[in-house]
Amino acid sequence: MNISIQPQPQPQHHVLLPLFLLAATFMTLISPSSSCTNILVTPSASITNNPIIAYNADSGNLQGMLYHYPPSMIHYNNSTTTTTSPPNRDIYNWDTGVYLGSIPEANQTYNVVGNTNEYGLVIAETTFGGIEQLQNQKNAKIDYGSLIYITLQRTKHAIEAIHTMTSLMDEYGYASEGESFSLADANGQVWIMEVISRGKDKVGSVWVAMKIPDGYISAHSNQARITTFPRDKPEECLYSEDVVDLAKEIGIYQSAEDDPQDLQFSFSDTYNPVTFMGARASDARTWSIFSLLSKNNNDDDDDDDDDDDDNNFETQYQEYAMGKNLSNRMPLYIQPKNKLSMEQIMTVMSNHYEGTALSSNKDVGSGPYETPYRPRPLLWTYNDKHYHNERTVATQQTGWNFIAEIRLDKPFPLQSILWFAVDDSSTSPRFPVYGCSRDISQAYSGKGTQDGHPSPLLEFDMTKSFWVQNMVSNFVYSRWKDAYPFLQNKLALIHSNFQKEVKLIDQELMAVYDENDIQWVIDEATRFSVKAGDWLHTEWLTFYGQLFARYRDFFVIEEDLNDPICNCKVKEGGFSDGWKDKIVTETGDHYECLDSNSVPDDNNDDAKKQKKDVSLLLEQGKSTNKRLRQGSGDHDRMYPMQMREQE
Repeated sequence: MNISIQPQPQPQHHVLLPLFLLAATFMTLISPSSSCTNILVTPSASITNNPIIAYNADSGNLQGMLYHYPPSMIHYNNSTTTTTSPPNRDIYNWDTGVYLGSIPEANQTYNVVGNTNEYGLVIAETTFGGIEQLQNQKNAKIDYGSLIYITLQRTKHAIEAIHTMTSLMDEYGYASEGESFSLADANGQVWIMEVISRGKDKVGSVWVAMKIPDGYISAHSNQARITTFPRDKPEECLYSEDVVDLAKEIGIYQSAEDDPQDLQFSFSDTYNPVTFMGARASDARTWSIFSLLSKNNNDDDDDDDDDDDDNNFETQYQEYAMGKNLSNRMPLYIQPKNKLSMEQIMTVMSNHYEGTALSSNKDVGSGPYETPYRPRPLLWTYNDKHYHNERTVATQQTGWNFIAEIRLDKPFPLQSILWFAVDDSSTSPRFPVYGCSRDISQAYSGKGTQDGHPSPLLEFDMTKSFWVQNMVSNFVYSRWKDAYPFLQNKLALIHSNFQKEVKLIDQELMAVYDENDIQWVIDEATRFSVKAGDWLHTEWLTFYGQLFARYRDFFVIEEDLNDPICNCKVKEGGFSDGWKDKIVTETGDHYECLDSNSVPDDNNDDAKKQKKDVSLLLEQGKSTNKRLRQGSGDHDRMYPMQMREQE
């Protein structure tokens, strides 16, 4: 496995932070707003040779919906569409909903769907917080959410976006905590940019942006990742001129005698020093992503020569991820073992540390159905000692998530597609939306707090996918061991069929593509995107009924047409031996049968067969996923597109 040669930070060059600053950083890391995960994939690291950004937006007060900002003053060769733009734009803090002020609106804005625009620019983020003295900038108008959506409306490419973001912050002030941004564009460039405010009495931010080399991947998850960075390679690294000077000014960094040019200055170690929870609750997610993607994921590869190397990354940085060795920082980017498919990225964004030292699906907290989830909050206290739950990539508090692919072989405006979902990334289905779409399925549409609209989290609405997908997820949480493999089979089938649908609609659109009639292409891409969301909402509500009927009342109920009672087989799964041991250890002989006539059901042959059937569900899920990846030939289209006849 090839790993980037990024110099590691030199701790002796940094001034020790006061304890109150470390405590503030610790609390920032566990706040509801700072709970997201990103993966950045460069073109040569993906099977399709396209850049990809994956994003889980995790917050308990964030309702999942797909934001849409229509364009103003559109000029497409011989056609012009104009909408009226207000002279000023109101800015609200995405996290708090607080009104921050207004700024002049741009003369021309582009179409934005979620976190991509019609030109193939994608921007995502995770919050790292950083030291407290560089937060709460006075009179600042631009928070990180507004920064994303304003920039998507005004720019086409990643470098242009970086300059726009920094200009907005320098002109109007930066009203948020420290942020890591992911940027990718239709030029194939992928960048990570890290930002923190200049402080209460200054304006704007200090920042560093680094381009991810082609063929590599990166990730971030609420811990600043950029350590040292080059100063003389603008094609690879951009930064604010005062990024080092500010640290010196406020007393958190001083030059070393042997480093007068401050080349060993580390952005992360200075502005967001790693704490125990910074590693365990945040960077551990990046560790799990890198560990999985540095392994050989080729199911057809029979060469075992490299098998011993598959766990190298995982073991090398395990102590860091566990919070036991905070000086062993991970590289900013790695080269994956194999080129990545969309299915692999979906799988990685759905992981719960399965099979690693941080797996939590076997201890007493996982319950009899071995769920990886725990009640919030993340930290808890017992007998004056502090404890924590693991914070996995997939989590129950996700508002929405996406995987964005920028297709470099497609012309404007068909380059970007969002594979969008609401709620938990491991239990919710994704559907494709073109970045040029001028409308959104009503099941997914809505306005967010960044536009002054509070999330209607106490208004249950069956017409909205957020609630239907939460119904499915929360039911699966209660029967994880039984229901999760069944759910995964359904997700694999839906995603496979959608991918085939996208190929078909792409072919139909490209067959009639005319750069002088872009509006028609946009209309058809819009129609497909809306119908995809509408279909999925209905399908997932139907699936909830199937799931509920199958697993109600602690049973596993399967179809059996030979059964004259219900045409089904009703199975009683019972407890695993591990959970039985926990019960007996805790209760002693309280539940022990006191005569020899009592024969437990799980000693009869039928019950043993039932237990074997349940244990085979996971293997069934794996084989289904592999079969879908290999393709199953022709399929019925979910929503055939009636394309116009070519003249």
